[in-house]
Amino acid sequence: MATLSVISVEPYSPGNECASVKLSSGKGEVVAFCWPCSLNVGDVVENRLSTLEGQAQAAYFSDWPDDEIEALSTEWMESTGSYSYKGRGLVIDASEGLVEVNGFVIELDDVFGEGHVDFEITRLDVRS
Repeated sequence: MATLSVISVEPYSPGNECASVKLSSGKGEVVAFCWPCSLNVGDVVENRLSTLEGQAQAAYFSDWPDDEIEALSTEWMESTGSYSYKGRGLVIDASEGLVEVNGFVIELDDVFGEGHVDFEITRLDVRS
């Protein structure tokens, strides 16, 4: 599996095991929650982020017109708050809840649909 690069690590306070970690996939960047966090700038981590709460549902159905499916097949992700995101990604393994967006593989609790799905994440986490 591909890896992610650690761009920055901002501990909550000196000696605290929690940190905000900025990651790069080469296609995009995200800020994730890390606890316990032993990561440093320049580290490389497995490209499999988890979520405190996250769900996804189909962006379209297979019987929709091709032009509508194509229009709803663009990957995107935007921050909606501290560690929370919404966006659209491609299901790469529905049984494990894995969705890929902008080069990040995200494990969600519930993935309903195949192809592209719209998702919301309450907190994006990285394991150190």
